[in-house]
Amino acid sequence: MKTYLKQALPNSFIQASQEITEEKKPMGYEQWWKTLETLIAEFRKKQIIIPTEVMKSLRSAKTMINVYNAGPSYMESISIIENYLLDVESKLINMAKENFGQSFMKHWIRKLEDARKESEPKVESTTSRFISGLPKGEHWIRVLSSDNVLKEDVEKLADELGLSCKIQKDGYMLVYGGKEKVKIFVKKMADKCRETRKN
Repeated sequence: MKTYLKQALPNSFIQASQEITEEKKPMGYEQWWKTLETLIAEFRKKQIIIPTEVMKSLRSAKTMINVYNAGPSYMESISIIENYLLDVESKLINMAKENFGQSFMKHWIRKLEDARKESEPKVESTTSRFISGLPKGEHWIRVLSSDNVLKEDVEKLADELGLSCKIQKDGYMLVYGGKEKVKIFVKKMADKCRETRKN
């Protein structure tokens, strides 16, 4: 069944029309990301400050996970996602050991290992998904701008590809047009995120 990733948090993310998604299932990155987010919540409960670079990498991973789920044929996204998640995991595990000892660290290592083994992310059918005001037959993708996905970049890329772009009431940017052009848009947004990470 063609699906789109069900979003649970208000971080930067992308949703796509049913036809833009692929039959291939994502590789469980959502569960891995969620486990890291849960570990961060544990640190915060104990008044531990999370480094800015860790949070930036976590947000960037979330963006790339959703780029990948919107266009999973773009395989280069995989290495970018894994680099972000491994970077966050390494830093958090070191923090776990330094602040709470071996037992706490080993507990979360096991939880993260289990999360990486997950192969079935949370998904829901897009069969009933409808975008008000969208011309019949158009393919679409919704983007929420962030530090890694700027409003100006989305508008510029959409214009270059001959796609339409408008801001919706909930703050999302709706980009729509031909199927192949929307797929190219997804690929180029992934390129942009990678460039942002290097900088």
